Formats: sequence, structure tokens, C-alpha cells
Amino acid sequence: MHERQAFPYPLGSAITANVIFFFFALFTAILIFLIFGQFTTIHHLKEVPSILYITGVISAFVVLGSTILIPHIGARKFFILLIAGQVLMAIVVSHFGLLESPKNPINMKKMIGAILVLTGAIFSTY
Repeated sequence: MHERQAFPYPLGSAITANVIFFFFALFTAILIFLIFGQFTTIHHLKEVPSILYITGVISAFVVLGSTILIPHIGARKFFILLIAGQVLMAIVVSHFGLLESPKNPINMKKMIGAILVLTGAIFSTY
């Protein structure tokens, strides 16, 4: 009989793990909503710009990517690159006011900060 490897994929598939993760995340979110939510806010769903729903799609790929990448590159490198990417993307999103966020233009101070984040990520992943 073939013995299943316990790590990195106890289910045998990163995609299956992703589905299970989001099932439990959905269950937990519904439970939190039922306990603490304001039920009248459901009617506002039709007012949410459809582009904002893409964050759910992006989240699914982030979780799937972490499930696949961490066993290959290690948790330290993964989280350093993830946080550096988030900081750099936040600067871009804020500069252009994407996803209906307030515009916050890039200035020299932010550029220096971005360069430091990128430099730190490069040095700390080697």
C-alpha cells in the first residue's frame, strides 16, 4: 500500500486544500455574520461595484499560491516576498486611487521607502 506523504500536501493536492480552506472560511464568515452582522446591509450588495468582487478571486489565488510555494521556497522567503509585494502594490493602488481607495500620490519619500522595501526583500531572501 502506498503511504501518503504528510507534508507538504496531506490531501495530495494544493487545489483540494484551497477548496477546503475556503469552505471553512465561508462557514466561519457566515457564522460571524449570523452572530454579529447587520442583516439590513445585505440589500447594499447590489450597490457594490463589480470590480471589487475580484478581491475574492485574488484571495483564492494567494491562498493557492502560498500552499504551492511555501514547500518549495520556504515560509521565510514567501512571507518576505508577499509583504514586499503588498507594500509596493499598496503604493500603486493608492497613487491611482484604484479599488475606490483615496488617492495618495507617490512622492520622493514613498519612492525611497519602496526602494528600501525591495532592497530588503532581495537581501533577506538570499
